[in-house]
Amino acid sequence: MKNDRNSWSTYLVLPTLVLFALVVTIFLSFTTPVQKLKLGVTDQLFELRGPIPIQDSTVVIVGISQQADQEIPYKYPWPTDLHAKLVNNLNEAGAQAIGFDVIFDKRDNYSLSNDTAFAKAVKQSRNVILGASIQSEGQGRGQGSSSQITRFVRPYKLLRQGNDNPLGLVRTHNDLDATIRKYILSTFYNGEKYLSLGLEVLKLYKEIDSKQVSETQNIFKIGPFEIPKFSSNLMAINYFGGPGTFSRYSFENVIDDSTVILASEDSSFQTNTFSDPYFGLKQSGAFKDKIVLIGATMPELNDLHSTPFAPQDAMPGVEMHANAIQTILTGKYIHHVSPWLNLGLIFFLIVFVAWAGRRYSGLAAFSIYLTLAILVIALTIYEFLEFRYILDAISLLVALTVGYVTTQSYEYVIEQREKRRIHNLFSSYVSPAVVEEMVESNKEPELGGDEVYMTAFFSDIQSFSAFSEKLPAKTLVRLINEYLSAMTDILTSHGGTLDKYIGDAIVAFFGAPVQQENHAYKACLVSQLMQLRLEELRQKWRREGEKWPEIVHYMRNRIGINTGKMVTGNMGSESRFNYTMMGDNVNLAARCESSAKQFGVYTMVTANTKREAEAHGNRCVFRYLDRIVVKGKTEPVEVYEIMGLREHLDDAQFACKQKFEQATEAYKQQKWDKALALFNESKKLELFKPNKDSFIHTNPSLVYLDRCEVMKKNPPPADWNGVYVMKSK
Repeated sequence: MKNDRNSWSTYLVLPTLVLFALVVTIFLSFTTPVQKLKLGVTDQLFELRGPIPIQDSTVVIVGISQQADQEIPYKYPWPTDLHAKLVNNLNEAGAQAIGFDVIFDKRDNYSLSNDTAFAKAVKQSRNVILGASIQSEGQGRGQGSSSQITRFVRPYKLLRQGNDNPLGLVRTHNDLDATIRKYILSTFYNGEKYLSLGLEVLKLYKEIDSKQVSETQNIFKIGPFEIPKFSSNLMAINYFGGPGTFSRYSFENVIDDSTVILASEDSSFQTNTFSDPYFGLKQSGAFKDKIVLIGATMPELNDLHSTPFAPQDAMPGVEMHANAIQTILTGKYIHHVSPWLNLGLIFFLIVFVAWAGRRYSGLAAFSIYLTLAILVIALTIYEFLEFRYILDAISLLVALTVGYVTTQSYEYVIEQREKRRIHNLFSSYVSPAVVEEMVESNKEPELGGDEVYMTAFFSDIQSFSAFSEKLPAKTLVRLINEYLSAMTDILTSHGGTLDKYIGDAIVAFFGAPVQQENHAYKACLVSQLMQLRLEELRQKWRREGEKWPEIVHYMRNRIGINTGKMVTGNMGSESRFNYTMMGDNVNLAARCESSAKQFGVYTMVTANTKREAEAHGNRCVFRYLDRIVVKGKTEPVEVYEIMGLREHLDDAQFACKQKFEQATEAYKQQKWDKALALFNESKKLELFKPNKDSFIHTNPSLVYLDRCEVMKKNPPPADWNGVYVMKSK
């Protein structure tokens, strides 16, 4: 059942990560900074695309400009009879529809007759749409509270009565960053529906009946035009360029005929820019069959706005109406990906990047994330340039980033948890430094074991059974714990791995789980440091007097070391396993430890270990012992004693080594008398001499003296190769 739960939890990881990333992405997508970033991307797409040529556009603009305010002998607001003049001249020039992006909500400042003239011109022309607006204003209610009131700002009654055409709304829709990218199609006020100025002008221009105006959830239909809605009452404006994209004529030039004298003219000199038979606007056909929009272009009237092509409040509001009308007439609508499709894309990207993050390593996962991000950007640009579709690139990139970061964070947590698991698993066996190296290198051994070239290490207390007989159980445990703690500290602090304790015995190895080039040298060094530490413990126990029996004062341990290929790894059952080693070379190390007793030495190593150790250091002094066949084996192996660390040996021990090795050479050559003489000399220099109290029974020189006496009386066969077969472990 436990494995089933682990399996189910593994399957749930990816869905959980995806769900979390999806929730975070949706939340971030609706935050103000991200929303503004999305709008900025839309502007960049327009900049990247650049202006669209609109030669022979149906829409022209008459600007209430600063130049006009200087030329007309009145300051704005001008007398309304000038607007009457404008309407009459435009109709005379063949204008088909006229729209005022101006709200004449107040009477004329000069004369009521001016308003009458304006109303008459509007009524007679029958092709004028006057502007109106629905405005929300705050109203104080006392004690610091306020409320919003909605006010319908429209032309005053005389002008409304003189015009049979509906009013057109000139209200703007500002995005979060105060930039205008959407166009209001219609608005309800007091239960009545009002269309925007652009739509009303378009109706007039195309002679569309009000009955031909309808809408669905996604489409606003007006005559033959089907306008895709951005939301319930908005359309996205396809800006064809920056300020001045549409043909623009200054107000004073359109009214400048023989009846009007501008500030730059007098009775003796007039240019008549509108009616001149040679270069006048009337003759040029500038307004022939056109939609003419009249609006403010001078900054003082505060009708300048930010748009994708005019970020610094540079585009007159009348030009936004012009761009909206041009968008509808050309059918070059801006489309936005539907929220559901966008959500689907977000979900897909999160799933993919989360799967990649779980499936591949860090660099590969990042490469996939980066590639997807580039593809999203490229697709966004392509869709806009080719099809005028605006993908929600920022939300998609947020989805990718959140999905990637979420997955990588999870992988980091899992990696840290795995490192802690490895650390906990091996901290009891190896030094913290080795554990950290293994964790950082991610070199955890594979389950089932690996064949590794390393060094096996066996240690056992000499005559431990005698300790068991003389010490109570609790005292024995305390003694062994102190001994094992001291030995294990040395082992792990020098990179050794503890395999197990077998009573008083220590089984360990060097070179795994993290590979070490100098594993043999470290094992040899540790063996001698253990011998030195045990000498310190013996002195401590002697100082503690009667706390310990005399046998404890002479405690010694024997160590066997071998280097070669061994199998190491987690071995055992599925429910319980141990990190251990096995193989013939492991057994040989154990035989070295037990065979050391027969030579009377305390550290015995094989030739492989000696060779590997000397390749990495010379602190350990080796003495050749013999070429033997250990119990249970058939192949001979050379074995050596580690006499100690070079810096701790005196001249007598080096002399002993020299005499002993000369003697073994004579022994191999069957020169028994010479060998006996040399072994007698080395016997006198041996550090360990037989002593019943200290459990020292022999030493290498004594062993060979006995063997030479036997060999002298019973010579070996002629083909003898110097191999000695061990009869016991």
